[in-house]
Amino acid sequence: MSSINKKFDVTVFGATGLTGKHIVRHIFQLATDNPNLFPSNFNWAIAGRNEENLEAIVQEMLQAYTQASINPPSVLVASVTQRENLDNITGQTKVLINAVGPFRFMGEYVVRSCVEQGCHYVDVTGEPEFVERMQRTYHEKAVSNRVTIVHSCGFDSVPTDMGVLYTKKIYTEKGWVPSQIEMFFKMHTGEAGMRGGYATYESAVHGFGSAELLREIRKASTLKKLGAPVGSRLKFHKGVTKDKEYGYHVPFVFADPSIVRLSQQIFLTGYANTSDNNESIPPTVQFTAYLLLPSLWAVILYMFYGFIFSFLAGSHWGRQLLLKHPKFFSAGLFGREHPSQTQLDQTSFEVILRSKGYEQVPIDDKMQPTKSLKVVVRGPEPGYVATPRLVLQSALVLLQHERVPCGVFTPSTAFWQTDLIQRLGQVGIHFDISD
Repeated sequence: MSSINKKFDVTVFGATGLTGKHIVRHIFQLATDNPNLFPSNFNWAIAGRNEENLEAIVQEMLQAYTQASINPPSVLVASVTQRENLDNITGQTKVLINAVGPFRFMGEYVVRSCVEQGCHYVDVTGEPEFVERMQRTYHEKAVSNRVTIVHSCGFDSVPTDMGVLYTKKIYTEKGWVPSQIEMFFKMHTGEAGMRGGYATYESAVHGFGSAELLREIRKASTLKKLGAPVGSRLKFHKGVTKDKEYGYHVPFVFADPSIVRLSQQIFLTGYANTSDNNESIPPTVQFTAYLLLPSLWAVILYMFYGFIFSFLAGSHWGRQLLLKHPKFFSAGLFGREHPSQTQLDQTSFEVILRSKGYEQVPIDDKMQPTKSLKVVVRGPEPGYVATPRLVLQSALVLLQHERVPCGVFTPSTAFWQTDLIQRLGQVGIHFDISD
C-alpha cells in the first residue's frame, strides 16, 4: 500500500455521537499516555454535521488533556447526504474512521466516497447485512483504486475475528491441523451494572429485521463456499445449554459468527493475498459462538425478553415499538441515557476460544480430535472503552503498514500479516493462551 499525499492522516467521522466522542477522547488519552503509538507529525481531523458541537468537543478535550503530545484536530463539516462535502473530507484524508450508524442506512454513502476518493476506511459496525453487501458491491472497485475498506473494527468483531486467526496461527506453528473453535463471550460487570447506547440497540433492531436480505446477499455472493469440515463435525447448540466447563450459554446472535464466516470465505477466495505475501492462508475451521449467562434466572430473563424482541423485530410496527421503548424491551440494558463512567470503569469482557484439532490431517470425519488449546481475549468495557482502542489501532495499522491488501475486508483478512494484536496489547486488550 503506497503512501497517499493527503492533509490528514486520520479523520474521525461522526465525532459528536456517543461512540465517536469516545474515539476522540481515546486519541487524546493515548497521546498523553503512549504517544509512541502514533506516527511522527500525526495530523488529524474530526468531522460531523454540526460545527459548533465539533468545536465544543475540541475545546473540552484540550482542557481535559493538557499533556497530550498531539496536534489539535481540525474541524470538518459534512453529513452522509452532502456528497460534495463528504467527498471533500475523504479527498483530504488517508484513513477515515466511520462512527456514523446505523450503517445499513448511512454507511454506504461513506464507503462509496472513500473508494472513489482514494481514502482508506475502518468502521465500528456490527451489522452483517451491511458488511456483506459492501464486500459484494465495492470490492473490485476498491482493488482497482488501491483502497482498503475494513468493516467491524470495534468490539464487533476484532477480538473474535483476530482471536480465531491467532488460534489458527498457533496450531500452524505447532504443525497441527485446527478443526473446530467454540467462542464463549463473557461480560463482567460491577455493582453499577451496565448500559448500552441507543445506536447499538437501534442497529440490533434493524439487524433482526433484515435476516432475509442477508440470506439473499449470500446467495448472490461469488466468494468460495467453505466446504466440508476437517475431521469430526462440531455440534451447534441452538437453545439453552449448560456447558460442563462454562455453565449456561445461548447462541451468540451478534455479528461475530457472520464476520468469522466471511473472513474464511475471503481467505479461501484469495482476496487477502498481498503482492509480497509469503505466508500460507490460515486454514478453515468450524466455528460456533455462544453468550455465557451467569445463572438460571439470567437464562429465564434472556429467553423472555429475547422472544418478545425477535417477534417484534420481524415487522415494521414491531420495530417502531422497540425503538420507541428501548429500556422497557431490554430490561433496562439499553436506553437513550448514556452509560455512566462508573459503569464503564467496572465493566470488562472475555472472549474465550476453545479449539480442537489434529496432529495431522484426519483421514475421515469419524476420527476424534487429538489436540486442544484455549485462547482468551480480555479487555475493558466493550462498547465505549474497548471499541475506540480497537478501531484506532486498526486505523493506525492501516495508515502505516505495507502488507495490507486492497479491497473490502474483515479485520483478520486485512490485518493477518500485521502487528495489530501486539499493538492492542499496548492499549489493554490482550490475546493469551490459557490453561
